[in-house]
Amino acid sequence: MYEEITVPYGHETRTLRIPAANLAWVVGPKDVPPVADLPEAIRAAIRSPIGAPTLPELVRQHGTRTVILVDDGTRSTPQHLILPILLDELNAAGVPDRDITILIALGTHRPMTEAECLARYGEEVMARVPVENLSQDPHDFVDLGVTPLGVPIFLSRRYVESDLSIAVGNIIPHMYAGWAGGAKMIQPGVSSPVTTDKTHLMAGPRVYETLGRLDNPIRREMEQIAIQSGLKFIVNVVLNRKGEVVAVVAGDVIAAHRVGVDIARPIYTVEIDERPDIVVASSHPADRDLWQGFKPINNCGMMVRDGGTLILLIPAPEGIAPDHPQFIALGQRPGEEVPRLVEQGKISDGVAAGTYLALDRTRSRVNIVLVTEGITEDEAAQIGLMATPDFDAALEAALARHGRQARIGVVTYGGDIMGRFK
Repeated sequence: MYEEITVPYGHETRTLRIPAANLAWVVGPKDVPPVADLPEAIRAAIRSPIGAPTLPELVRQHGTRTVILVDDGTRSTPQHLILPILLDELNAAGVPDRDITILIALGTHRPMTEAECLARYGEEVMARVPVENLSQDPHDFVDLGVTPLGVPIFLSRRYVESDLSIAVGNIIPHMYAGWAGGAKMIQPGVSSPVTTDKTHLMAGPRVYETLGRLDNPIRREMEQIAIQSGLKFIVNVVLNRKGEVVAVVAGDVIAAHRVGVDIARPIYTVEIDERPDIVVASSHPADRDLWQGFKPINNCGMMVRDGGTLILLIPAPEGIAPDHPQFIALGQRPGEEVPRLVEQGKISDGVAAGTYLALDRTRSRVNIVLVTEGITEDEAAQIGLMATPDFDAALEAALARHGRQARIGVVTYGGDIMGRFK
């Protein structure tokens, strides 16, 4: 007898057949109801900010040259619904469209195409204000010193030199920052690789300790950078598993973010009472490439018993890590060698090195099998993983490995989840 469980797979779905006798649990973000009137919820949050002056007050204090920082297509924030209202609120506060620029906080991600921008931010926004990708030219970053832990702060000149800066994102568990949203739009969003290399090298080895924790050194560095650089305002949303907005918070980069985390935590935290032999997880919404898929690999890998198997369904149409070739070049090196290679200058991409260290935490504990059309078996083998387009074959191989009585857990939305054991 089998249980049929449907999970997202990119823009499609897959129905998985799991032996009912083996099924330990099925978990995913909670399906809480969305706000009844989203435009009104956005306006209300902006007009009643948490821990920060209102937009009219900020404009009077600082001026009208405004930069709105937005996330890219790897994130689920419904920017096309938020931005038109935010632009209207800025207009009402005395900021004309001609003084506003939208800057895509890419971090180390590839630039978005015009078609991708149109689909993500909407025709109205694209017609009203310039929408620009973060420049990666070293001359376009400003040196703001160092953090208390010695991380050099190099940030986008366009952001730093604006009068008014507003970051628009969403709040979900994050393996480095504890929670996405808030200051994460600054680091890594509009930071130079010089800065992001350092924070990711700090974060990678700690990934099991930082997921879902606000009080972690990486989060503190991010927030210090945001405060020191003068981020004035945030607008963050909390989504349910369908991508609908259940809450909007706005205001101070820390105070408003903390309120949002309190709302998001019960939605994205799942309590489980058994660490099974096999965990089957959809990578959604971290689908684009395996670089995004490392989030569900670690989030869900933590739920697997030592020596078990994680089966990750991920379309990965852009492959493993197209923006970080040095990640693939690291192959299957022991994690303890990587910091030394960075120090010796043999690895120049510190973000790739940090992410490799995060992967190594899970890869050293469990077998990782990708169910994908975007990555071949040989490509996966280069970094010590297995790959097949056939889920049934992957599950059968895992059962052969762990025994016909092996326990199986299923995670429906692996990119945005945090497991806690009862």
